[in-house]
Amino acid sequence: MKPTVLKLLIIIFINILPLAALAQNNDDPAAGFSGRLQVGGLFMQTDSQLSTHGSNRRIDDLNDPADNQEVMSAIASAYLQYRFDSGTVLYAGNPLEAGEGLSLSSGLRQPMGDAGILDLSVNWLPIEEVWKNPYQTGSARTETEVEAYGVEIEWLEIGGGPWEMRYRIDRFDVDDDEIGEIEPDLQRRSWTHELGVKYNLSLSPGTLVSPELSYTVADKEGRSNSYQGVRIGAILQSARPPWVFIGVVSGAFHQYEKTHPIFDKTRREGAVTAVGQVMRQNLFGQPNLFASLLGGYVWSDANIDFFDSQTLLGVASVGIQF
Repeated sequence: MKPTVLKLLIIIFINILPLAALAQNNDDPAAGFSGRLQVGGLFMQTDSQLSTHGSNRRIDDLNDPADNQEVMSAIASAYLQYRFDSGTVLYAGNPLEAGEGLSLSSGLRQPMGDAGILDLSVNWLPIEEVWKNPYQTGSARTETEVEAYGVEIEWLEIGGGPWEMRYRIDRFDVDDDEIGEIEPDLQRRSWTHELGVKYNLSLSPGTLVSPELSYTVADKEGRSNSYQGVRIGAILQSARPPWVFIGVVSGAFHQYEKTHPIFDKTRREGAVTAVGQVMRQNLFGQPNLFASLLGGYVWSDANIDFFDSQTLLGVASVGIQF
């Protein structure tokens, strides 16, 4: 898969959506081994100046809009877990589920009696690319690899109730940060901290709505790229076997720390995400087979036009759970 596809899917699947895992409901209370495999296809259209596709390689004016780029790609997911008689769960893989997305993830979920459930995981996105100098004009920009990895702690079912809290810390390393060497305030290596809270409200049997609020601090080496942000959203899940529907909408705002040395403005931006997913379980009368269709839209608007973007996303997949 093209690395930029991974990046945009991470934005949707990690930062916003607990989709497939909630719908597939593979957390079997019985002890033992379980898992799921999922394959499918992805279509994406985006006009982001930061996406590393060939049609977007050269720009002649930083104020010009980005070209529309279309990507079609295969997509795959694998997830394995082992549940002990005590209720402790060990898991690993790259599931399409809350907090993990397409990153490689492994962790432990530990019941804590009446206090709730503790979930600790480590996450790693092994392949990713960005432009060495995204602001280069008049000649072709070149890519460089990065690594994104981190740790997440979640406290679920707090006190046996509907509240959840999570804290996530991520490291973002750029292999050849050319723009950061030219302008120190634009260095991109960073630690990002996110603290979130969610409330799960049951509207009726099979229907759940979950408002969520989070606060983020991106502590980048370049102060013009450092920001603080908030995100608020809600997730609606409705299960009417064999059908499952999940709808998600969220809004976010980021305030950057220092004036951007190229555009002579302090960056501010807002974003809106909307996603719908329909899943069909018991596919072809086989209880272990399922299929999924997902459509998403992400819109970002900044006071610096260079960072504006719109992304349309569609994913169709089939899978088996065991």
